[in-house]
Amino acid sequence: MPEFLIDIVAAQPPLARVLWAVVSLALLVAALVVLRLERRMFVARGKGASWWVVRLASLPALAVVVAAVVGPARAVSGMEGLAVFYLLLLVAAPLLWFGVHLLAGWLASPRLSRGESAWIAGSGLMLLLCPPAVFTALQTPVFMISRQFDAAARASRPEMLLPHRADAAQRFRLGDAGVLVAQSLIAPPGVQVERIEALHGGLWADTATQMHPWLCRNGNDLHLAWTDGSEPPPLRIFWRDTAGKAWQSAFEIAPAAVPAGDFVVGWREDGFDLPVPLSRDRVQPAWVADGRLHYRSLNGVLQAGENARDDCVMRGYRRMERDVEGPVAAVLVRIERMPPVGAIEYLLVRH
Repeated sequence: MPEFLIDIVAAQPPLARVLWAVVSLALLVAALVVLRLERRMFVARGKGASWWVVRLASLPALAVVVAAVVGPARAVSGMEGLAVFYLLLLVAAPLLWFGVHLLAGWLASPRLSRGESAWIAGSGLMLLLCPPAVFTALQTPVFMISRQFDAAARASRPEMLLPHRADAAQRFRLGDAGVLVAQSLIAPPGVQVERIEALHGGLWADTATQMHPWLCRNGNDLHLAWTDGSEPPPLRIFWRDTAGKAWQSAFEIAPAAVPAGDFVVGWREDGFDLPVPLSRDRVQPAWVADGRLHYRSLNGVLQAGENARDDCVMRGYRRMERDVEGPVAAVLVRIERMPPVGAIEYLLVRH
């Protein structure tokens, strides 16, 4: 199986994999039944051997069609290549497909009529097109069934206090942007966080599919940051203990009454150190070129070793492109505020 198909299957929830396996088995059984009935029809006419010849000709016919369509299309770049692909698919592909089957039927002994050869070609084409059509039609139902099943399974997990160590909240002054509050939830060894949900509008939603600059992950540790008056919503965290048992825990931000200090960045030649971990959505480093600052989105292109899930800018952050961009000259922190204020930016410049 190609590697990309293995990745697609592995990304599916367990129930979805089972459902797709059942659908695939049903399609295989249906295809075998169609082929068996078709063969019996030709055997009854005394042309069973000829049916085998033409049916096996479907394999070289498919290879010829793929080569005739994909090859020229890949040789042309841009939108013209797409136009060539569809033109060949709609015009040349049917002619070649049916032409190879008609030729095989004419060469077979006993010879098949053009109608019989065309029948075999048409049924073979149906067997090729039916699975993609069925999988496309069933994508939404399978997704919904799997999602509802997974939601019910998560809801049935027993509740327990979150095992993470909740560090004391810290508060930092960010000029006109207000006060940034940060708190870290550190997981004990062996605990595996599987899913984090946030409550929005009375509904729980997976934070992995949302923009959530107030939350980032580093392994199984969670780091929160928010401004006064823009506290994160209640969280529901699904996790497994060292024995592999599944649990769920609720977590809500507690008011932080500690005084605010300065937000100080530690500058290094190869990067910088933030006083607290922040989401990559919040942080944009900058370097000097042509006498002005150029900013880099950290979520635009991930560096080597980074991944989409572990999205914290931790202490010791290192710029891989330091030799090209030069040392980080500034860090822009974007602070999301409730409407109508919107985002506020706080710039820290290296001196």
